[in-house]
Amino acid sequence: MPTSRQIHTGDLTLHVLDWGGDGLPPLFLLHGLASTCHMFDLIAEPLTARYHVFAPDQRGHGLSDKPSHGYDFETIAADLDKLADALGYAGQPISVAGHSWGAYTALYYAATRPERAVQVVLLDGGIRPLKDLFPTWAEGEIGLAPPPYVNKTVEDIRQLIRDWQGPGYRPETEPLAMTIFDLSDPNQVHARLTRDNNMQISRALWEFRPTDYYARVRCPLLSVNAVNPGETLGEDMLRYAAELETQAADARVVWMHDTIHDIPWHRPAELSAVLAEFLTG
Repeated sequence: MPTSRQIHTGDLTLHVLDWGGDGLPPLFLLHGLASTCHMFDLIAEPLTARYHVFAPDQRGHGLSDKPSHGYDFETIAADLDKLADALGYAGQPISVAGHSWGAYTALYYAATRPERAVQVVLLDGGIRPLKDLFPTWAEGEIGLAPPPYVNKTVEDIRQLIRDWQGPGYRPETEPLAMTIFDLSDPNQVHARLTRDNNMQISRALWEFRPTDYYARVRCPLLSVNAVNPGETLGEDMLRYAAELETQAADARVVWMHDTIHDIPWHRPAELSAVLAEFLTG
């Protein structure tokens, strides 16, 4: 079981699950937009055989501080630098795996800190430019907006979780997904990430062009992508993957079919095996 820690990084306090592995190289697991560190609960422990594994709640999320600013990629990457330093890895290389928004962050981190990132994993994120989905910000502002979660009870939220996970629903992930929400009032449940902070991240994601960063990544990179149940691999995703493999120095792409976006919850055993093979090199 992990240790729950509050780590002071200077201007921010971040909640971190420390999965242990003293003396081993550090691996940081970065969750996606409006998620929490518990996205990795089902895959973190196997990784402690070779890594000291940390899973933080990123700024604005979970049990971490929630400032009203600082949701651009550079500030989020600097948060990771400061967290690693505060944990005793000042100036040392680190490995990073990110899911969804966390994957875009991991890509940015590897590209802008080539001297520090030694291995990077992108989990169902980091390769699709969101402007392909929403050509204008007027469209993105609608399509990337969070649900309002108004007048929702705990039972309402439980049903929403079952609906959004669909065929990937697993009973053991329901309490993990519930950590996304503040349940202090069971009749007025709301997301821990505020709408304003969510939209700052959404805008940064919409503006992000992955191809601007591929050639700057020098470390080994693994991209693991879900193909939703009942769907086939689209030409657009194949094109994004080809751009990554062509432009990055050492990139590999893996497809997981019949899998929902939340791969660490839906296919933890399969994903753990893929990560173990890559991270142990």
